[in-house]
Amino acid sequence: MKIDPNQKIYSIGLMSGTSLDGIDVALVSHYQNKHQLVSFNSYSFDSVLKEKLLSLASNQETTISEVSLINAMLGVAYVKAIERFIKDFNINIDDISFIANHGQTLWHDPRGLLGTPSTLQLGDASRISYHFNKTVVYDFRSLDVSAGGEGAPLVPIVDYLLFKEFAPCVLLNIGGISNITYIPDSKKLAEVKAFDTGPGNMILDALMQCLYNVAFDKDGLIASKGIINQELLAYLSSDEYYDQPIPKSTGREKYNSIYIENLLLKAQELKVNKEDLIRTVTYFTPYIVAKQIRKFYPTFNGPIIASGGGASNPVMMQDFKDLGFNVKTSLDYNINPDAKEAYAFSILGYLRLTNQISNVKGVTGAKEYLSLGSVIEAPIVKNDEC
Repeated sequence: MKIDPNQKIYSIGLMSGTSLDGIDVALVSHYQNKHQLVSFNSYSFDSVLKEKLLSLASNQETTISEVSLINAMLGVAYVKAIERFIKDFNINIDDISFIANHGQTLWHDPRGLLGTPSTLQLGDASRISYHFNKTVVYDFRSLDVSAGGEGAPLVPIVDYLLFKEFAPCVLLNIGGISNITYIPDSKKLAEVKAFDTGPGNMILDALMQCLYNVAFDKDGLIASKGIINQELLAYLSSDEYYDQPIPKSTGREKYNSIYIENLLLKAQELKVNKEDLIRTVTYFTPYIVAKQIRKFYPTFNGPIIASGGGASNPVMMQDFKDLGFNVKTSLDYNINPDAKEAYAFSILGYLRLTNQISNVKGVTGAKEYLSLGSVIEAPIVKNDEC
């Protein structure tokens, strides 16, 4: 499809992250290369689908048929989420020009530890395109990996477009995985750096489900009752990933059920109670983010602008302040912290359809700047016989 940048259009952006807490849906307007978040909501995964996704992501044995089935189930889930969204906000689907869908990452091995570098996001884009008769942009990471990049993080180009006027600053997203984008005072795209710092809410949420049978630590209430165990913190910090040079990225293929089992065994060995375990893991996210900011950007003294689920955890946000950082949330800049990634992928879809750069090669390590994403043009649906 062709997009006239002088004509105002609307798109829907979809994001379901490694935390598996649901499908984020954003309505975004685009006009003269300006992008405005209009509406946002999040919809929980069906429990059966969530269990299947967790099983696959935990490297348990599976079959090709099950992968195919989950791909289709995700497509159906995305369709249902969009249907609920347009009903909730009284949106006319005819006003939507395209849909951008990140998909669900099931595997991410950009360094080819198993052989050829690869990344896999599931979620049947054809099903979405056919159901709504809309152009769909999807599969944003594969091209960057093919060009020698990490395929992540991809949001830095959006961070740059939205926040460069506030440089120097660090954009921090705390989803299942935490990642940062550093925009230097020079505001030059070539000098923007970004990488995954490690787990965000992924370990914390898994422990809350395991120990308390709830999805997450709402408002940090459990963490606020515990104390930080320094021995356990040292154990968490010992992972060699945190000292690896950038670019780098990570995900659920590393911080999976085996990781959680080993962590619980270590906590038991150290005789750490449940509340102290939750407090230590909550602190670990800002601690390891701070450690890497100071390692790679030792002169940085600007604001950290946080988004994602972790930005709603007051204990975690206070930890950043106690670690000496001026931390804000994207809400201070009129962007819903929970909406930012769905919003971002809508913008990435627009960049693809207007053939603009959407990766930052200095961030991902790709050989060149690219316009990322595969495109399914809107099908022409006919009911008459040929």
